[in-house]
Amino acid sequence: MIDKQRRAPAAGAVVITAMLAVTGCAAKKNDSPNAANVEAVYSDQTRVGEVNQLKSIQEFCGSKPLKVALADGTGDNAWRKTARAEFEDEARKCPNLTVMPYSDAQNNPQKAISDIKALVAQGADAIVVFPDAGEALLPTLREAFKAGVAVVPWTANPGGTPGKDYTTFVGHNTINDGHTWARWTCEHLGDAGGNVLFLGGTPGNTQSTTEIKGVEEEFAANPACRNAKLLNEPGKPIDTNWNPAQTQRVVAGLLTKYPKIDAIISDSGDGSLGGLRAFAAANRKLPLWTANDLNGFACEWKKRSAQQPDYNIVTVSSRTWIVRLALRKAVAAKQGITDDEPEIINIPIYEDSFDKAKQPKCDPALPSNAILSAELGPEQLKSIYN
Repeated sequence: MIDKQRRAPAAGAVVITAMLAVTGCAAKKNDSPNAANVEAVYSDQTRVGEVNQLKSIQEFCGSKPLKVALADGTGDNAWRKTARAEFEDEARKCPNLTVMPYSDAQNNPQKAISDIKALVAQGADAIVVFPDAGEALLPTLREAFKAGVAVVPWTANPGGTPGKDYTTFVGHNTINDGHTWARWTCEHLGDAGGNVLFLGGTPGNTQSTTEIKGVEEEFAANPACRNAKLLNEPGKPIDTNWNPAQTQRVVAGLLTKYPKIDAIISDSGDGSLGGLRAFAAANRKLPLWTANDLNGFACEWKKRSAQQPDYNIVTVSSRTWIVRLALRKAVAAKQGITDDEPEIINIPIYEDSFDKAKQPKCDPALPSNAILSAELGPEQLKSIYN
């Protein structure tokens, strides 16, 4: 999506760089199914774990009153508004936490720097940062951290070293997403196999390039993929900028190029809406389709599967709830409490149209860009988008 909802995570390098080391925490062996692959990209000091390893913030509230803040690189989209609501909801669970006014840099790196400096000057004890500006923010994060503020960037990696430039970094395992999508795709293509395309976001973004790494690893190792063919050039996602209109144009071109497309692996629910329109305009049968969860993507499945019963989708959570983990890490650091939750989370499947227990969730009372995997109640979600 070229809307800032997803462009920013990519620009900030969603996934941790190869040499990231989380300091201040003992190294812990990764026990995820793809641990060997993960450790080829992440430092062996980085704890990669599962959702069931996450804890309640009540374990880390402590007793000291703290001022906590969310410093956002941009806040004018549904994904960021949802994450903000999750942050504030998590903070309310600790009576000793005071939430400072929300900081929206409006996609302006200089404003992001001044916002963080202002929060420090106003007495912030802990700041969770979405560093859209990437490494340009690193000196400011380091300055705040050295001033005694617990600083936790999340999802977008600003570079630098945890424990030296900021407290720690929290994110999700994009390689695992690739494995998840590819495994599901190969399983449901079956022995017949078929042609598969991977759609990424902005050119060269780290999220999509690591996701396709997971896809390629799964295709190479999983016997169920033996008759499936990934049409992408090795290691190269097909760029869509995560924008629905651009995705529609890109997919229209792919439909002209390939007379047979059996599965689309996409990392954007919103962008996928444009891809679906391209298939409809070409009067082509809808393939298997993967994405991150989005209300509109699920609603489109509900509508289109009524016309084509064998159209199936799978999604992983859009993970706005990871901001809660970032807050817990920051609060625990200021309270002097050890937080042994993993820093990098393997995101689980959220919806699977083949699974009766995980049917896609469409809420017509909410807008298309609502994120139903958020850890928020229906009324909270309505208050965000209305």
